[in-house]
Amino acid sequence: MDRISELPHEILGSILSLLPLKEAVATSVLSRHLRYAWAWSTLTLDFDPEETLIGFKYHSRTLQNKKSHRYVNWVNRVVEQHSGPNIKLFRACFDLDRRFTSSVDKWIEFALKKRVQVLVLDFVKEYGVNKDSYMFPRKLLGLEEGFASRHCVGLKSLKVLSFNFVDVTGEILEHFLSVCPFLERLSVSFVEKLVNLRVVGPSIALKYLKLDECDDLKRVEISDTNLVSFIHTGTAIDLLLSTVPSLVEVAITSQRNDIARLCAPTAFMRLAFTQLSGCLYQLETLMINTQVAEYNKDYTFPILPNLKHLELTVEGDYKLSLSQLSSFMKASPYLQRLALKLRFWENPFNEGRKIKKAVKWPHHYIKVVEVLGYCDRTNALEHVTFLMEHVVALEKLVIVPYWSWDCHHSGSESGKRERKKEAKERRHANMHLKNRVPSTVEFVCL
Repeated sequence: MDRISELPHEILGSILSLLPLKEAVATSVLSRHLRYAWAWSTLTLDFDPEETLIGFKYHSRTLQNKKSHRYVNWVNRVVEQHSGPNIKLFRACFDLDRRFTSSVDKWIEFALKKRVQVLVLDFVKEYGVNKDSYMFPRKLLGLEEGFASRHCVGLKSLKVLSFNFVDVTGEILEHFLSVCPFLERLSVSFVEKLVNLRVVGPSIALKYLKLDECDDLKRVEISDTNLVSFIHTGTAIDLLLSTVPSLVEVAITSQRNDIARLCAPTAFMRLAFTQLSGCLYQLETLMINTQVAEYNKDYTFPILPNLKHLELTVEGDYKLSLSQLSSFMKASPYLQRLALKLRFWENPFNEGRKIKKAVKWPHHYIKVVEVLGYCDRTNALEHVTFLMEHVVALEKLVIVPYWSWDCHHSGSESGKRERKKEAKERRHANMHLKNRVPSTVEFVCL
């Protein structure tokens, strides 16, 4: 007997809603009663690709195109068959471009019509190339003359919005902020068209804003809002912050050192702290990249009295990196957690470069230290030793090897080499650090 089909609709819907999307759709073959049950009960439409896109780039262009079309057809079928009144999440994640504009436009229309709460469009590109990215249509928001938005009701439900390799302008993002009363999280990555962005006004609900590698971004203004977290990764921008009483988390970092082109290395630290001057006293979490910032012993670091978590990216071979690290620790007297990200230039010239000792200065509040990017270099060992000697209240030390933290393994020969290097770095950490850590400190090597 088919006892599953005898279950009440509410229970059946609850069961199907707990399944991954493909498994929920697959239940349609179990019985005639279940054929369309998923279509009215599934609230989470997460179109997670079958394969990781890390391996996708190794396929031939013909196979890539075939897989992209197969993915789009799958999403189209689900969108056409879904009959429920609402959905909580719509996430599309694949290597897609403007060739699929008509389909993606329909996905967005569908999601807004269903009063989606979380909308994620993640069209990651091979090697990070931003060519022919899908352009978010202004007409869907009623921003083109002659078009009236039919989806205002859907916009009222939106809480999370994430664009990756989706070209959007500041006008579009600002419109979302103005018409979405519950939009609390906005994430935009690898966008070409974004130049200026204003997040201004107490009526804006936004709490978390992330702008990642938007190369043409020049200016961001945040004023009179209750923003809690601001994260910016990429080239230096003109950042204006004012009247942001709830802002407690800030990240100013560069993945590719492009910041060096826009400001002198010696001025970077001062520039960063000047932009944050209005909220330094209230920050609890700060993430900053100092790779291109030369240390100036005469520069007085501003005090960060409420900082509890510091994430610092440093150039491991820079001769004054320990003095720089020491100054950050002094400026954060009540810091409790420190994450040190070590970067090393792939240059044989730097291999034997020594770093200078820093003046001894104990910190009495840091309890957890994470060192990410550890490798079998003398300077990496010097950084960890420095922290063990200066963090007197240390309770936990976490070591993450470089080839585990900063690299993506694949099934290729390159991936196998990376895993061997990772194992070598882990052995180095256990051999040179584990026995030197006091028994009162928990040592973890991931």
